[in-house]
Amino acid sequence: MTGQDAHPAGAGEEYLEGLELAIVVGERYQVGRRQHTLTPRLALATARARSALIEAARERDVLTYGELSEAIGGLVLPRHMGPLLHMLAHDCAARGEPGLAALVVSAATGEVGTPDAGWAPPQRQTVWAHWAG
Repeated sequence: MTGQDAHPAGAGEEYLEGLELAIVVGERYQVGRRQHTLTPRLALATARARSALIEAARERDVLTYGELSEAIGGLVLPRHMGPLLHMLAHDCAARGEPGLAALVVSAATGEVGTPDAGWAPPQRQTVWAHWAG
């Protein structure tokens, strides 16, 4: 497989050509209480997630964890989205954009999976206003 549809296990630097992230592969970023390195594979997943979530934002929509996993070619499974969503948050912050992670919700609850979900509804409104106008 090649191009956008490829999901190689290692996802090396060559798969990152043309992807414009504001965060840097190899750098460490805060993920919860830990530092996490942005690997080439995680960068690819972040770039794909960004594209999918911008599309959803333009439609004033949300994606479930499963839908996002599918949209990024299964690079990250629904139950393992934490590091991806944190990297996405770092990328949005570096761009001065509202956090796209607010658009990722549980199919069961329709809300984000964080212990305190109160931040998400107002953030979603901000994201939709930014991308959908």
